[in-house]
Amino acid sequence: MKNNSENNMSQEEFRQMNSEEKILQMASGLVPPEGRTQKEALDLLLNKIEETTPTRTIGLKRYFQIAAAVIIILIGFRFLPATWEMVHTKTDFAQQTELTLPDGSDVILNAGSQMTWNKKRFNKERQLKLKGEAYFNVKKGDQFIIKTKNGTVEVLGTQLNVFSRGEEFWVSCISGRVKVSSSNSEQIITPGEKVELNKTELTKSKSESIENTAMWKDGVCHFEESQLDAIFAELERQFNVSLSFEGDGKRKATIDFSNENLNEALDVICIPMGLSYEIENTKIKISENQ
Repeated sequence: MKNNSENNMSQEEFRQMNSEEKILQMASGLVPPEGRTQKEALDLLLNKIEETTPTRTIGLKRYFQIAAAVIIILIGFRFLPATWEMVHTKTDFAQQTELTLPDGSDVILNAGSQMTWNKKRFNKERQLKLKGEAYFNVKKGDQFIIKTKNGTVEVLGTQLNVFSRGEEFWVSCISGRVKVSSSNSEQIITPGEKVELNKTELTKSKSESIENTAMWKDGVCHFEESQLDAIFAELERQFNVSLSFEGDGKRKATIDFSNENLNEALDVICIPMGLSYEIENTKIKISENQ
């Protein structure tokens, strides 16, 4: 059966087209996915294919790209809608962002973090992926799942802070009830409790000032008996600077610093620890006092 596009022109006109024109003409009567024009759908496909296509065989590359695009159109874009439905939110260094999820839950994403969820299915399956740090005020309802590289967090309706960077993973519960799992370890925490991953085991602790774990959302970074390496890494994220430290990064400190003034933050960290610093543009060099 011929495509309607071909029926609307003479056979001679169709034969005189080059291969690329014929393929585009054959695809002209096909229906793109909802919310996309035909041109947008085809351009998206061509760009995606071009990103992963080797640069050799340049003469035939465009022809096969378009042929592949038409084949995907012909099978009804069965696999593309899921990709288009994914929402990706990312914060750069020295940036935080607030957002509301489809179910009404509020999230504050800390600097240098990213989060992904399916906007179409989210109300039915409240599930998202997090890399970095975020504060959640979860609207009560069905199970809410936060997946990270280091573990999974399950809540029903609560306020909590989730941190997952590198091998470091911890969750604090400000209100409600939270279930945290990682590998074969599992813990349930309630308000005032914090669970932390130590190698392969989750350990639970209690704090009378658990709200301090989420002070970053108000512009204050709080650390309790934390290694200098972790403190300096957060300073880099909050101020978008590059830092080198000539000293013992395993030393621990209890420190609060504001993300509004770099010099003041460095003074708060370095002076009590007997450190000195030099700033050159966005590069900072920190060393131990002699």
